[in-house]
Amino acid sequence: MMNMAVFDNYFTNKYSIEDNVCILDNDDKYTKNFGKQWKKYRNVQIDSLNNFNISENFLDNLLFKNTNILKNKTVLEVGCGAGRFTEHIVKLAKTCVSVDLSSAIFFNVSKDNRNLCLIKADILKLISKEKFDIVICRGMIQHTPNPYKTILKLFDFIDKNGQIYFDVYPKPKIGFFHPKYFLWRPFFQKLIKYEKMDNFLNNNIRYLLKIKRIVKKILFNNNFLSDCLVPIWDYHNRLNLDKYELEKWSILDTLDGLYAQFDNPLSHKEICDFLISKDFLIINKRKDLNCFQVKLKSG
Repeated sequence: MMNMAVFDNYFTNKYSIEDNVCILDNDDKYTKNFGKQWKKYRNVQIDSLNNFNISENFLDNLLFKNTNILKNKTVLEVGCGAGRFTEHIVKLAKTCVSVDLSSAIFFNVSKDNRNLCLIKADILKLISKEKFDIVICRGMIQHTPNPYKTILKLFDFIDKNGQIYFDVYPKPKIGFFHPKYFLWRPFFQKLIKYEKMDNFLNNNIRYLLKIKRIVKKILFNNNFLSDCLVPIWDYHNRLNLDKYELEKWSILDTLDGLYAQFDNPLSHKEICDFLISKDFLIINKRKDLNCFQVKLKSG
């Protein structure tokens, strides 16, 4: 079995096999909400199933407009979810190993690809053996208990010739004084169960989006203020989506934003300072996307 051979080549951990996925952690732990989300909404952000290229463009931006760097490379994808980026990585990579702690791994859209190995595990538990050419981690680090520890762990999987591409959701300018952190997330998580919120959003999302857009218009189209007052994610005029797609993306990312157990964004400066303090080499960085291309220093 390809998964077993690849796993044994890159890691020393013991594991079991279920549904062609290598399993270190049966429990989803702090990622249970993501398993629920991707089981129900797997297709929402998959380019190939929706005739768009939104995820491909996100990946291209993360790779600093150099997606071809993946060609014939060995790639470790950390936090793969349902495979919105996996489906593009496997087209180019020689071997792609995609890891996720949540049960979303079982719904990865590319799971039948011959050059893909799927692993259900806490990335911090993986013991590296052979190194990868490239490590990719997009949209995951802020949802771990300790983002700095997670960033540091990524370097276990490369040698001096390898490269890491990652991002972290940026910390709001007012930090954790943003209502999302001191009001909305605690309120919804303590008083409204995930399943009830999911049902409520599905029944009312078109009205909630109308309210959000009216509030935004009143506030002179200020995204920051409208986000503070109405905790519903809206990609209207941001992404090229039709009405139905906008509603589904809104439901998915509202659940993501409100019910993730950990939400630990970092500022661009905080990440830069951390990388410099650990003597890592920053090759590229984009403040607008809070993403980085880094590697170990030679010598």
